[in-house]
Amino acid sequence: MPASSANAGGWDSLVFPDDHYLVGEVATTTQWFFAGKLRGAGPLDGRLYHAYLLPRSFTERGFGMINPPTIPTGAIDVSTLQISGPFERPHYKGPYARATLTFAVPDVPTGQYAIGFCDDPCEHGYVGWLAWATITIVHTEEEGRLLASLDRDDRQIWRLRADLRRAERESEDLHDRAAALGEDLRERTLEARAAGSRSEALEAENRPTRDGRPMIPGWGAGVLALALIAAAVIARRRRTPAIDVPEAIPDDLIERERAGV
Repeated sequence: MPASSANAGGWDSLVFPDDHYLVGEVATTTQWFFAGKLRGAGPLDGRLYHAYLLPRSFTERGFGMINPPTIPTGAIDVSTLQISGPFERPHYKGPYARATLTFAVPDVPTGQYAIGFCDDPCEHGYVGWLAWATITIVHTEEEGRLLASLDRDDRQIWRLRADLRRAERESEDLHDRAAALGEDLRERTLEARAAGSRSEALEAENRPTRDGRPMIPGWGAGVLALALIAAAVIARRRRTPAIDVPEAIPDDLIERERAGV
């Protein structure tokens, strides 16, 4: 059973195959863990790493990692880790090692416990990326079934909460997208209205008005009026019969004037 959490940047932990173990029962698990370089990690040089069943109070406060050189008060040394490797495993990046933990379940109150590791003397609280294990200990099968049911309910609640958080994030994303689309629609509407207003103004300038306002500027109207008057005068003169004026007075008129006629 490969433990791949460390390969994704997190800690590795040992997981027991059964959901609970009775007091006095033998619990055992074997898993791969990432053995790449990590600051503060214990070396894989053949030294022994002890496994300590940690008190419930300690388990409830953290992940179950031991902080060297102090081993928590009330911790029970249940066994030592059997480690082989490291090996270069195909299809995985970096070195991996294999850890096996087997021990008789001690007589402790029913509940879930963390198991921490440390060498002797306690200098390294984790080996490679392997940091802890967890186990559920019971006194009767009925307790085991009840705790297993509660654990399933807890996992389901956790999944539902995760789904709810994901749905809330998606809802927020949709709300933000809708707000952005609404803002974009408002901007486009304002642009369309402005373009329509400019188009109407241009059309108004190029078509006759219906409210009695002149279609041409005032100075143009004056020029047009003068031109119309001049044209009327010219036309009138053309309609009046022409009178021929002699260049000299006729002789018979001069004689009549002298005779007093």
